[in-house]
Amino acid sequence: MDVVRELESLIAIYFNGENYTVDGVELSRDDSKIIAYQLIHSLQMAELIMARKKN
Repeated sequence: MDVVRELESLIAIYFNGENYTVDGVELSRDDSKIIAYQLIHSLQMAELIMARKKN
């Protein structure tokens, strides 16, 4: 469950923030959105796995 919360937090940062900086490299808004979409995919996979384990 902590992983899901962490992913949700990161997604919010990438979608709502300014350009994001990683290891001293500033990403453009478009680059940040690409990362956010990948994080959303990871979140969906984590939720799917957790739902399958409950059943």
